[in-house]
Amino acid sequence: MNQRKQTNPDTPKAQILRFAEAEQVWLSSDVYTLTVPGEATGGAISLTDAWVPPGGGPPPHIHVDALEIITVLDGSVTLYLNEEGQEVHTGDVAVIPAGTVHRFYNHTATPAHLQFLFTPSGTEQFFKEAGTKAEPALPIPVATEADNLRAAEVGLRHGLQPA
Repeated sequence: MNQRKQTNPDTPKAQILRFAEAEQVWLSSDVYTLTVPGEATGGAISLTDAWVPPGGGPPPHIHVDALEIITVLDGSVTLYLNEEGQEVHTGDVAVIPAGTVHRFYNHTATPAHLQFLFTPSGTEQFFKEAGTKAEPALPIPVATEADNLRAAEVGLRHGLQPA
């Protein structure tokens, strides 16, 4: 007997997500592309792509309830886990459990290309709310102290805390 299961609205469906159609925002002097929003995975994960210019990177923060995996796709950054800094390079991967103080900083003269996986999803909502819509052909604005304070305030609503 073949019975069909009732479809759960949160159940992910097979789909192709186009990078060119993904939302892009400027935040912390970086540009983030929200490549796989949580809605696409039933809330299991989200995937975000980032270009981090020289001198770019967020202030120290904690994800209260999300595990984060950072993959360096190209370039190098200094990654700080609980304030211990290590250089990470193309191909390196960092696994950052929820509750870990962390940040990264592009210490080089060239942009770094990073990818972030968050589980469960939800962090992409922070990027949407705290960031500014990226505009083609314009330089990434340098984050000010006021920008960082606003991001910290928004982060509190999305499971991020300043450290």
